[in-house]
Amino acid sequence: MRVSKEWLNEWIPVDVSIDELAERITRGGIEVDDVIDYTEGIKNLVVGYVESVEQHPEADRLKICQVNTGEETNQIVCGAPNVKADSYVIVSRVGGRLPGGIKIKRAKLRGEVSEGMICSLEELGIPEDYIPKEYQNGIFMFNEAKNIGTDALSALYLDDQVMDFDLTPNRKDALSMAGAAYETRALFGGEVTRPKSPLTEHEDNGSAAFSIRNEDADAVPYYGARIVRDVEIKPAPTWMQVRLIKAGIRPINNVVDISNYVLLEFGQPLHMFDRDKIGSDEIVTRFAGQDEEMTTLDDKIRKLNDSDIVITNGREPIALAGVMGGDFSEVTESTTTVLIESALFNPVSIRKTSNRLNLRSEASARFEKGVSHEFVLEALDRAAYLLEKYAGGRVTGSVISDGELNLENSRISVTGSFINNRLGMDLSTEEIVGSLSKLGLETEVRGETLNISIPSRRDDLKIREDITEEVARIYGYDALPSSLPEYTSITPGKLTDEQKKVRIIRHQLESLGLTQAINYALTSREKSKQFTERTEGLELLMPMSEDHAVLRNSMIPHLIDNAVYNVNRQQKDVQLYEMGRVFVSRGEGNQPEEIEMLGGVLTGEMNRTEWLGTSVPADFYAAKGIVDSIFEKLGVTDNISYRQSEGFREMHPGRTADIYFGEEKIGFAGEIHPKFAEDNDLNRTAVFEISIDQLLSVKNGIIVYEQLSKYPTITRDIALVVEQSVTADALMNTIRKAAKKYLEDVFVFDVYEGENVADGMKSVAIRLTYLNREQTLTDEEIEAVHSPVLEALEQDGASIR
Repeated sequence: MRVSKEWLNEWIPVDVSIDELAERITRGGIEVDDVIDYTEGIKNLVVGYVESVEQHPEADRLKICQVNTGEETNQIVCGAPNVKADSYVIVSRVGGRLPGGIKIKRAKLRGEVSEGMICSLEELGIPEDYIPKEYQNGIFMFNEAKNIGTDALSALYLDDQVMDFDLTPNRKDALSMAGAAYETRALFGGEVTRPKSPLTEHEDNGSAAFSIRNEDADAVPYYGARIVRDVEIKPAPTWMQVRLIKAGIRPINNVVDISNYVLLEFGQPLHMFDRDKIGSDEIVTRFAGQDEEMTTLDDKIRKLNDSDIVITNGREPIALAGVMGGDFSEVTESTTTVLIESALFNPVSIRKTSNRLNLRSEASARFEKGVSHEFVLEALDRAAYLLEKYAGGRVTGSVISDGELNLENSRISVTGSFINNRLGMDLSTEEIVGSLSKLGLETEVRGETLNISIPSRRDDLKIREDITEEVARIYGYDALPSSLPEYTSITPGKLTDEQKKVRIIRHQLESLGLTQAINYALTSREKSKQFTERTEGLELLMPMSEDHAVLRNSMIPHLIDNAVYNVNRQQKDVQLYEMGRVFVSRGEGNQPEEIEMLGGVLTGEMNRTEWLGTSVPADFYAAKGIVDSIFEKLGVTDNISYRQSEGFREMHPGRTADIYFGEEKIGFAGEIHPKFAEDNDLNRTAVFEISIDQLLSVKNGIIVYEQLSKYPTITRDIALVVEQSVTADALMNTIRKAAKKYLEDVFVFDVYEGENVADGMKSVAIRLTYLNREQTLTDEEIEAVHSPVLEALEQDGASIR
């Protein structure tokens, strides 16, 4: 909400600087995000009168104007297409300045002297989007006569500063000049003066009666209207246009501008219908039928839901309540009779309709928060009066309405001790009542109880704590006493077990040469189906782009994109990891399941040592080694196993393994499919992804350190011939189960397929390490332990080479 100080002074005079005003309002709880000063950088700007206009002899697009600036008549060369004689314009004299540091000097344009500059609104710092259409490509001209030579900023109502309120959702009352005035009154004192609307009601002269009917009181609790005849469509007066511009609204014509102007005054949205185009003598409000259609003012056909509220002529919709009007009942240049709508609509329905159709407007922003009941009729009368005064209209009959307009104030009861206990203060009843009266809240004191009357413009106040906040806000947050917290025991600040493990994971990955990446949680529909068995993702209702339309199901697609981005920029060796969440859809209307994941991508070469000519390829074993190192750091290696898997269609079917924690699959590691790598301009690339929620939840016990053994280890190598389908992990598990004691380590050091090995078979060489920590092992002791191992392997189908 943009609040003009010049306009605010009409509601309540405030004799302080804009900086002090903005500071006090911010301290009172409404943040003033910015102050726009329309006088900044402007000097020597006056109202001029164009006496004559002639064509420039040397330029088709330039005109020579004789402009009276009060003290003298100057020749000014102007290139605006709309400049004309007998018009009042804005002139920057020689020696003047315009925003942006522009200095106005005497000059010659194509041989003709130009003493000054006739200005457009854009040259005064007004954004193009707010300038009336008739002035967007030319200079500004006043609609009425002005005193020549007077200050142009004052004549334009731009001798002003505008505060930009950054409002929280609960402060809907400040979405109007009325709300800003009452807030100013609370902070500075004084009285608020509402604008008067002394309209004249004329008889209907026997024309057809008009009626209003609300079919559903939940949808439309109250609907009021007035009819104004003999309206002349023309530009609104300059002061109204400029006030709309300062509020961020582009002027259109007097009828539309009046509806917007009253909306800014009272926060009550209005709608103007062309009475003759409604198509009947009644208005009927109701919920729309499912899949009912209507064409809105932007010429789009809208398919409606049964939660949308529509204004109809008894047969078909003529407006989408609180959001946008229909195309055939809009006010045009030929309109002579206007029907003004002022109503209450169901806020939830308006919010759903506005969000679903992505139609955000000044009106919907207010209706979806709920408008003040006390301004509904006042705004209606105000608009009718302004049409009467500035459009030549004739107000016909009284207010036509249906529904109940509840104007009774709500009440909240609270005690002074309740307020003081929560603020840590010792305010008297008189001080509390005084603070509330500044807000315009009437208070009845009965003993210790304060009965507070709450007008509908402040219906955000609902409970006693709200009253406490208002007292603190108006009395002054700076006056609140400070105190140290009381405590009986002191606990040291420290990381949680999960936070420690996350740091361990990051430190380990970065020590291995990986760099952390941070990506959006949103991805495209296509990528949401990659590297996952889930085919459906949770889609946004109104995505900003197709590339960010679905919550991700996997970390890998974005990491692949990161690798491609770097490779395309000559960074061939890329190792990245990311920790974040993926989102599993639980169906429409339900919150998704969020899973903490760790993902990584490796491409190119790792651990390159140029002077030795060595490096490690980014393959399956590199990815598995990185993942194993994490498990080792977390102390969960004993529960981890790998099982060969074809993985997803994006993965290499022979170089992918699923990772299990116990019997639960927690991720995978492997190389991406060569075709997928080629499509993404990548060479051999490995990836891994692990669900770390369960790993982080494992509680590690106390670390027990053992003294290094002073006795030697003894190794035994065995070569086993097994079927190609048998995994090395299965053989190692058999060995561990069979060796009851002394087995210190077991690992595979060779796998062979080819000559001297039968087809469909392979040779696996395994080294076993034995150790007795109390004495040196003898051959007899080793044989007693090693023989059961060989027997167990043979029983599982392995043969000793």
